[in-house]
This record gives sequence, structure tokens and C-alpha cells, in this order.
Amino acid sequence: MLVLVAGATGNIGQHLIDSLTKRGHQVRALARNSSKLPAKRLEKLEAFISSKSYYDINALDHACTSVDAVISAYAGIPELQLEAQLLLLRAAERAHVTRFISASWNYDWRDMPLGMQESYDPYISFRRHADISSNIRPIYILSGVLAEVLFSVSGHGDFSPKNHGVWDPASKTMEIFGTGQEQWHWTTEEDAAEFAAEIIQREDAPQGGFWTLCSGVNTLPEIARAYERVKGTKVDIQYKGTVSDLRRKALEAREQGCPKKYWDYIGWFYQLYTVDGTWTLKNLQNDTIGVLTTSLEEFLRDSQLV
Repeated sequence: MLVLVAGATGNIGQHLIDSLTKRGHQVRALARNSSKLPAKRLEKLEAFISSKSYYDINALDHACTSVDAVISAYAGIPELQLEAQLLLLRAAERAHVTRFISASWNYDWRDMPLGMQESYDPYISFRRHADISSNIRPIYILSGVLAEVLFSVSGHGDFSPKNHGVWDPASKTMEIFGTGQEQWHWTTEEDAAEFAAEIIQREDAPQGGFWTLCSGVNTLPEIARAYERVKGTKVDIQYKGTVSDLRRKALEAREQGCPKKYWDYIGWFYQLYTVDGTWTLKNLQNDTIGVLTTSLEEFLRDSQLV
């Protein structure tokens, strides 16, 4: 197949180039600047289509021409997750594409109402609009928190306590609300790409729908102990309060902010809906696709963590 990767210079997008080409597929990239790709990945491409912006219709149509499938690897900001993906979907429709993976790689938002978690509202809105207006049935991959984000790897997001996250990379501290027995589903960016590459080539890909997959499932104390074993560095585990305490902090922070400032408080809700089970992944389908996933120890050893 010839597969278009939109957002190919991003973290998951670059891994998709590798995952697709090693399966024998041709890859066409769509992004703003090819210089963000290392030479070894540029050489793998059938073509690189430069776009001036996410609403560059000419570039979108050029990129979708004659492709067999489209994978959206856009970053997780509202404009890209809703407006950009809708424009990409329309271009795919005009090109008669039937296989389309929507950028998701999130926790399970499929039954959440709008307004419950601001950063997932664009995903929910895109899904609903696609359902009622498109002949393409997108695929959504739910895979928990990205490991690189959980550990605040440079250039991959920041879920440290300064953003109301759990891991402080500077002090090597794990901050925990709840009992510490709560399960966290996590996935490496490389595995996220592997999942998408495997799913897009399936015969049932045009049927769309949800997939629940992850690299691993661990409690935060288990993750901290694994870090100690691999890195040889002591981790300070701090219990910050109950789930009720966390919910109160999240709701109070939301009251003090406003929707346009949701990045100031959304980390509280990422924690809350993980530890209270609101969006915990259920019925994992890893066995269905047979992708060999990265272990926690492998990720800690091979990633750019210090």
C-alpha cells in the first residue's frame, strides 16, 4: 500500500515511517518542513509534500492523491485534532480513500460527554462529525498515556508536578494520589506507531472503530521501582492525598481558570480520571494484532531519560 502520514515530522509520525516501510508499504509524508526528518527517514519516503499550514487545501489534495490509506499523526492541540483532521478527512474523501486512522493514542474517551475533559473535546467532536457526515469510518487507537509524556522526556510533553503530573525528572520524585495500587496504562511512541501500522493493513481497516492497546500496565510505585533498578537511582515516592483530595484540587483549579486556560489545570484531570478509573482501558486487544511491545525496563534503558 501507499500510506500517507500526516504530521510525519512529529514524534509518532517519524516512527510511523519506520513501522510502515519495514512492513513493505510505501510512505508519503505530509508536514511543513522536511528538514525535521533525518536523512535516513527521508530516503524511505515515496514523496514529501510540504504544506504551508494545516488548512493548505492544495497540499492536502496533493498528498492524498492515489494513496491507499491515511494516518493522521497530528499533535494533540485543538486546532489540529478538530479542524485539521476534518480538512484531512475531506481530502481523503475526495481521493476515495477508505482506510483512515485518526490521531488519538489517548485514554478511553469514547463515552465521555463534552466538557468533562477539555483536551479530549476535539477528539470527541471529530468522531461525532465524522460519524454523521463522512463515508469514511475512522479508526481510533486508545493506548493510555505515552511513556515519553509520563516521564517528561524533552521534546515530548511535560507531565511533571509543575503541570500537575506525577514524575519529577529533576528530583527523581514520583507523586501519587490514591492508594498507589491504581493501574496506569502506558505506551511508547514507537509502539503507538507499530499499532497503527499493523492495524492499517488489516482487511477490516475500512470498517473503522476503536482499538484498545498498550505497551504495559503498572502502578506508579512499580514504575518507580523499575526506574531504580534500571537507572540505579533512588526514587522518592510521595503520597499526596486521597482520590477525593485530587478531585477537589482538579475542580477548584478549573473554577479558577477558564476553557482557554485549560492547559493550566488539565494535568489534575489526567491524574484524576486515571486513578478513579473513569477512562481506564478495558478489554485490551494486544493479542489480536500480535505486535511485540516494549517492556518498561526496555523503555527506561533505551529512552533519553537521565
